[in-house]
Amino acid sequence: MLKNKNKGITLVALVITIIILLILAGISISALTNTGIFQKAKDAKQKSADAELDQNTKLDSYEEEISNYLPPDVKQAIKKGKPLSTDKNTEIADEKGNKIVIPAGFKVTGEATTVDKGIVIEDATSGATAGSQFVWVPVGKITKADGTETEIKLNRYTFASDGTPTEKNEEVIDSYFSETASKGNTVAKDITNFKNSVKTNGGYYIGRYEARKNATSGKLTEVKNDSVWNNITQPDAATQARNMYDEQQPFTSDLMNSYAWDTAITFIQKCTDKTNYANQNRLNTSFSSTGTTNDNPCNIFDMASNVREWTTETSSFSNLPSVDRGGDYFNSGFCTSSRINNDASTSFFSIGFRPLLYL
Repeated sequence: MLKNKNKGITLVALVITIIILLILAGISISALTNTGIFQKAKDAKQKSADAELDQNTKLDSYEEEISNYLPPDVKQAIKKGKPLSTDKNTEIADEKGNKIVIPAGFKVTGEATTVDKGIVIEDATSGATAGSQFVWVPVGKITKADGTETEIKLNRYTFASDGTPTEKNEEVIDSYFSETASKGNTVAKDITNFKNSVKTNGGYYIGRYEARKNATSGKLTEVKNDSVWNNITQPDAATQARNMYDEQQPFTSDLMNSYAWDTAITFIQKCTDKTNYANQNRLNTSFSSTGTTNDNPCNIFDMASNVREWTTETSSFSNLPSVDRGGDYFNSGFCTSSRINNDASTSFFSIGFRPLLYL
């Protein structure tokens, strides 16, 4: 009769197994050490730490660059990608001491550090207008980057053939009235408040680009890569511009008025080598859905190019009361300072608009 054999592990077998495992472990550790895996892990960790330090250094450098022209009370407020304030307008100064007021919810992009170069601000909120950019048009005496001084006066102007401006204020310019009369077109929201604001704050903002329409939201923006908003009537353009920001904000949006348009021309002429920008005509001969790249004095694009732009000025012609300004790709006969009267119900492929902001 067969008996069951004992199949348990003997002590000798166990000892041999442990010895073999120790030998294998030693070989593995030696292999890891000789191939530098531990050292590579240490190097990777150090590179990660160095990269983080480099990124922080770049952010600190950005903030230091911007804060060079901020007063002490807001130097700590600015952060990359963040507005100076979300609930109030903030007064700062450029590196030459020129006053700038940053609207609530906006940040300074840092593309220019003196007002004569065109200070650009950007909507840093997360709403439909996020990323929209505007340029500060200074009014009054300013010091330019080269240390020289000039003065920009808020006014309605006519311009001679050499670009020399003549102040017109509320006068009728040919057949074009100012901002207080309406003949079926939409006039400025409150031209008196606009002028008082500019006097108090030393400037105003105009859209950096011709008005854009976001393809997803259908909302008005000032984001370069959105499409130019043309084929729109003057009253509709005015409604879009004045409703770009609601009345709860500590600043006002509106359609460009004649004071804002003409003063922007004088700003460009006094602060760039384009001393006759008033008579500049189109710089493109075909429509660009995102505007040109070569018509941008003081960081303001396409006052002379691409599409003409509705304003709140009024014409004396009762059947053609709406006034558009500037040059367009379609007609070489118009220039930056041109005034063209149109029916209020006109919508045309070569006419768009531009919003402005004032504090």
